[in-house]
Amino acid sequence: MSTVYTNVTVYVNIISVHRYNQTQSKIISTALDLFLAHGIKKTTIEDVSERCGITRATVYRYFQDKKDLVRASFMLMIDLTQEAIADLDKHKNYDTKKSAERISQAINQLPKGDVPARVNELKLLYPDIFNEYRDLRLSSIREIYKHVFERAKKEGLLTPSEVNWDLMPAILSEATVFITESPLVLSHGIAFRDIYSAMIDLMLYGVMSRRKKS
Repeated sequence: MSTVYTNVTVYVNIISVHRYNQTQSKIISTALDLFLAHGIKKTTIEDVSERCGITRATVYRYFQDKKDLVRASFMLMIDLTQEAIADLDKHKNYDTKKSAERISQAINQLPKGDVPARVNELKLLYPDIFNEYRDLRLSSIREIYKHVFERAKKEGLLTPSEVNWDLMPAILSEATVFITESPLVLSHGIAFRDIYSAMIDLMLYGVMSRRKKS
């Protein structure tokens, strides 16, 4: 099997900080790699164990079954987003530009595989995991937009209009999730990272502008 991306070390470091040991973290990140590259249904526990250089028994020591591993793998993408949110919470002094840059860093860490197609496959195979993943992703994206809008408001970057800016984070987050699940996106193989980047650009250049100095 070929590998689509090589951020396993980055992912292991991120999730090890949370709730898993090094072995579990490696299994999860490797599984995500394989799920995105070859599909959830086609990837077996044996594929994951071989890539990790461990036995199937070791995988089953930490994960009850394939479904359990699938859930942990997709939650990893939520962890990547949560890392960015935690950093924004920690650095209240970040301005709008710096906040957008930090979000872009998180976006660039997202897997390079065909995530929208795999999320659609997740919906078909494990609808309960899909619903949990979708709710958490929606909440995370909403928090990111909220952070950026709060900073933009303080800096006077929001364009004067009748727009209810308090509602915009919720609207944009719903739009982002809807777009990533649309048949058009799935048919064109557009990456999550490209969609997120486009939405960030929309915020910075489509609904914000710097006021001219008098």
